Amino acid sequence: MGEERQVRPLGGTTIDGAPIAYIIVWAAVLVVLSFVPIPVSAVLGIGGTFPMSQAAYALVGFILGPWAGALAAGIGRLIGIFIAPHTATSGIPSVVIAMVWAAAGGILVEKKSRKWVLALIVFVLSYVAFVGRALTIDVDLGLALQTTLTNLSGLILWLLPTRLLARDWIADRPPAKLAAGLALGCWTVNACGHTVGNALMYYVNAWPANIWRILIPIIPAEQLFRAVVGTVIGVGVITGLRAIGLVKPAKAGY
Repeated sequence: MGEERQVRPLGGTTIDGAPIAYIIVWAAVLVVLSFVPIPVSAVLGIGGTFPMSQAAYALVGFILGPWAGALAAGIGRLIGIFIAPHTATSGIPSVVIAMVWAAAGGILVEKKSRKWVLALIVFVLSYVAFVGRALTIDVDLGLALQTTLTNLSGLILWLLPTRLLARDWIADRPPAKLAAGLALGCWTVNACGHTVGNALMYYVNAWPANIWRILIPIIPAEQLFRAVVGTVIGVGVITGLRAIGLVKPAKAGY
């Protein structure tokens, strides 16, 4: 573990320990990222693409904490829906998904909390609801498992000590440890957030079995891209924040 950082008292109004200014800045960052589609994505069930902002939801949680991160992600996604409609195919449900996604990032980096158990329950129920509904339509169990291997990897990594490993590495100072922690944390949170998103969107539009087959190679490619982008942005941002000594939000994981 790296040197313990002192969290200095925050001036001004805060939400869950994060200055409102930080929340506004991160919401704005997510709005900008909403203009850029993820190049390897394809929302085959309903058409369109996913926004690049998905790659930063977990990071926002790591930096702001669960509830401030969720608020920033929700505001950023809501504005992004209206000003970047080409990546807003999922509509209003994507606001809820973004908030859950960022909250999961904040929960992952918390050191003395049992909220990770509640989050796990939400993720597992989402997976069961998603796959369970698919099995009642035209998807067999083998196809469902193949297509959701990435989602399952997130659930497993969340349950195992790998979640704690990611948390500890994100808090460590060596850049290599930070990068490894962000990569592991982003993959875990992104996969779990994607599971919640699938559960919500599949009830809106249940895509057929032929789409599930096409998604088998696409989903891991999307998740890899999100994890890489989140890691690259995260290493730069967190290293910079540490260097300039900006006041750290009370529930930040770095």
